[in-house]
Amino acid sequence: MNIRRARAAAALGVATVLAVTACSTRADDSGGGGGGGGGESGGNDADVATDFGVTDDTINLGILTDLTGPFASLSTGIVQGNQLVYDTINEEGGICGRQIELDIQNHGYDVQQAVQLYNQVAPNVLGITQLIGSPMTTALLDQITTDEMVTAPASWASTLLENEYILMGGTTYDLEMINGIQWMVDEGMIAEGDTVGHIYIEGEYGANGLLGAQYASAELGLNLVEVQVKSTDQDLSGAISSLGSQGVTAIFLTTSPAQTASAVGSAAAGGLTVPFLGNNPVFAPALLDSPAAPALTASLFVETSTTPYASDTPEAQDLRDRLVEKFPDASPNGGQFYGYGVATIYSAVLERACENGDLTRAGLQTALTETTDGDTGGIIAALDYSSPGSSPSREIYIAQPSADAEGGLTLVEELFTTDLAQGYVGPSEG
Repeated sequence: MNIRRARAAAALGVATVLAVTACSTRADDSGGGGGGGGGESGGNDADVATDFGVTDDTINLGILTDLTGPFASLSTGIVQGNQLVYDTINEEGGICGRQIELDIQNHGYDVQQAVQLYNQVAPNVLGITQLIGSPMTTALLDQITTDEMVTAPASWASTLLENEYILMGGTTYDLEMINGIQWMVDEGMIAEGDTVGHIYIEGEYGANGLLGAQYASAELGLNLVEVQVKSTDQDLSGAISSLGSQGVTAIFLTTSPAQTASAVGSAAAGGLTVPFLGNNPVFAPALLDSPAAPALTASLFVETSTTPYASDTPEAQDLRDRLVEKFPDASPNGGQFYGYGVATIYSAVLERACENGDLTRAGLQTALTETTDGDTGGIIAALDYSSPGSSPSREIYIAQPSADAEGGLTLVEELFTTDLAQGYVGPSEG
């Protein structure tokens, strides 16, 4: 098998802490190192540099999310994971002696609305700890650069990495697809010479997943048939029928969850029994209550750099317990784990900026580039932000829908990368 495996760090304690290995030139002057986010952090003196979104007692961060659109379930979970991290930090004294305050805005997966809300929020925040959607992030990239706004998009398009202010919490879509297709070849699901299909949504999300599929297909001798769909398309039966008539042996998906259900359900109804491989966030647990559920559990594999909610590691169990305690009425989903992981990363960058005595936007970006060994105990793959333009990780998990698993996904393959992915040069690299 052409796979390189990497087990996540096993024990980081009850409160997962991101390790930031670079040295700070201000650490001795600022009163100590970073860590769990308490008031004893370095830089907690009156002369810490500030500009936007930071007062004597608060650090204001923005969230631009989708609570009513096609990714509402995932986005709600991400917000909850974010809130768990920042509320815990606040209970422990905050960062740099300051409480974290979140300005949460819903754009409903509408680009124009996202731009308007960004302009409303931007003057009052230090950074953006969550920005849902590749189209929204793409539309805002120039403004993010102008504002020097460190932004954590819940989007994994590698083209976004051209911007030095992007804090990406995982592996890019193209690398997910490259690893996943190699995995399917290694598992005997597809072979050289096969015809395979890729249904992808318009925009950066779909285009970047397609980029990975094109690269892997060319390298592995697969004949790739491409089908683009719009974000408003809900019935993909025509696309499935077309691919079936061309004899595909597998179908790759970079689609919304509703589109995924339509594609996989249509294939089952039409007698097309092929495996499906999808980029996160291709799946949502609510799909297991739909008529497509039996087909999804039988044939869909999901690529993700966040461990499934149902993972049996001690860190995952502890995080589940904390999420249930804080959000007892919430439906479990992988967005909660990702939201927790990326906020853990963002808060560690804040801690580094505090240690440096610089809570300005420029200081936060400097702290980001000093983050060379980000480890959330396996919640998200280990991350390295020291090489601008490169994906912070090249590892993924493979998961599969399961009605018996909390959060709707069960782990199929532990974190791994492939030689094919290691040799790939993304559009923002070089």
